[in-house]
Amino acid sequence: PITINGWSPRNDSRRNSGAVSLRTAFAYSLNTVAAKLGQEVGFATVADMARRFGITTPVNTHPSMVLGTSDVRLLDMTRAFASVASKGVAVTPYGITRVSSNGQTIYTHEVDRSHVLVAPYVAAEMTDLLQTAVNTGTGRAAQIGRPVAGKTGTTSSSKDGWFLGFSSGITTGVWMGRDDARPIAGLHGGTAPARAWAAFMKPATANRPIEQFDTQVTLPEWQLEPDEESYFGQPDNGDPGQMVDGDGNPIERPAPTQPAPDYDAGPPPIDGDQPAPVQPQQLNQDWIDRVTGRDGPPRDGSGRDAPRRDGPAGRQPLQRDVPRDRYQDERPIQ
Repeated sequence: PITINGWSPRNDSRRNSGAVSLRTAFAYSLNTVAAKLGQEVGFATVADMARRFGITTPVNTHPSMVLGTSDVRLLDMTRAFASVASKGVAVTPYGITRVSSNGQTIYTHEVDRSHVLVAPYVAAEMTDLLQTAVNTGTGRAAQIGRPVAGKTGTTSSSKDGWFLGFSSGITTGVWMGRDDARPIAGLHGGTAPARAWAAFMKPATANRPIEQFDTQVTLPEWQLEPDEESYFGQPDNGDPGQMVDGDGNPIERPAPTQPAPDYDAGPPPIDGDQPAPVQPQQLNQDWIDRVTGRDGPPRDGSGRDAPRRDGPAGRQPLQRDVPRDRYQDERPIQ
């Protein structure tokens, strides 16, 4: 269930179906899903798209507009469905195809296909949903033995019943209702309107080739999900590419950071002097005395104790050879 500004739509079955796919909701005309979708897209956006497809009557933007509370003309609705059938190209109704006089043609209607309403892949998705509504949904009575894409429509209290669809290059719209807008018991778009549509379209398409709908969706490159390999590594030409934020907007690539200075390296050379090469540290007794803070006697270059000349100053050299009797009687503590 859903409530929008105090309005709570109900399904025709008076039951809530829970979580369903958009295809199922479209096929079975679930009002609650239509209301939720209209809320997410924006009711003003829905009205703008209706006018884009040729609806010439005023379209309100109240939440209930997604269920068909605005008055529309049958010709405008049929025109909108014909534009979907033409893969998103606008269709303009006309009544005269050719005028001739004395065997000479003085006028021929030329179809203008320059006004594109939606991309072909969007029209393909719409056609796929419309075909599902006829194959398995509320429009099953409109089946005529060849591919059909269409949609049922029923207003509150069964005052109006609609079925609009196309097949084999022909688009037809059916409306049923009373001039005084009084309810008609048992009227639904999937009953009498769908049967009337099928009764007309079956002979109308009998001599036309059976056409399969092009419902193969080919998304534009900017909507394709990159392959996993695209997230790693650098391109072959060395170009790191453009960085974008979380919303896909280009951002400036940060400048590379400078390495921290090495304070232990000493001052830089002056006047072009080259620094002396670093000599490897000898691990001798002098080195041990320095790192342990002990002041020992001076050492010669080999690390041995140099001869002492200043008397007892400084500590005595470490005794290397310890007599065995100093430790041979020691026992481990039990």
